[in-house]
Amino acid sequence: MTRARDLASLHSSGFSGTEVILDADGDTSITADTDDTIHFKIAGSDKFTLDPSGNMTISGTVPSAQLTGALPAVDGSSLTGISATVVKISSDEITAASSGSGAFQNMGLAASITPAASANKILLIATGTCASNNNTIAFRFTENNTAVALGDASGSRERSSFKCRGPGDNNHSTVFVGSCILSPNSTSQLDYRVQIEAESEGNWYINRNTNDNNDSNVSHSRASSYLHVIELLGANVAIST
Repeated sequence: MTRARDLASLHSSGFSGTEVILDADGDTSITADTDDTIHFKIAGSDKFTLDPSGNMTISGTVPSAQLTGALPAVDGSSLTGISATVVKISSDEITAASSGSGAFQNMGLAASITPAASANKILLIATGTCASNNNTIAFRFTENNTAVALGDASGSRERSSFKCRGPGDNNHSTVFVGSCILSPNSTSQLDYRVQIEAESEGNWYINRNTNDNNDSNVSHSRASSYLHVIELLGANVAIST
């Protein structure tokens, strides 16, 4: 009799097989009246739903003040519907001026990254300021000391990842910009560098012009150069060849 009275009491106070009513006017409740999905309603409208697969839908926003403590780590491979997901970034900057000559050699930009998954891609972006008393300045990306993202091998022609034209005089500099996407198929540490060579293996200059006069003229100002190594979720990157 006690169990029967308890069930009758629950029913009369707002409980049925599909709904639990939580307030006096009946518009705040927990329901599971269709397809096994649980609905949490406030003022008659859904605020939170949970379906049989465990998918949750929240109506409205969560104030940032309510987000406290450390958030759990998210495996990027589980994310869907997102284009070119960034997994991690490693960067290098050189602010000092430098110069050199001769065949391709490291210019000082270097950054390393360890991919989280072998299917992930690596986006390289190099940019900065350079000058030369020769017309063309060529650059190469290297991965673990091997040149990558090179142009076509044709005859005895030199191969580079990208190049730019010099400023044309000794009092100005020019901007170099190069990028590529690689498929290293690795979860080991990858070391990336940028190499430089001026036309006819002549003189090249980084973050300065050729003359490098010590005055207030903006054309003689010093600049910075950068290398960004960006790991992208492989499933979201398509490379056409």
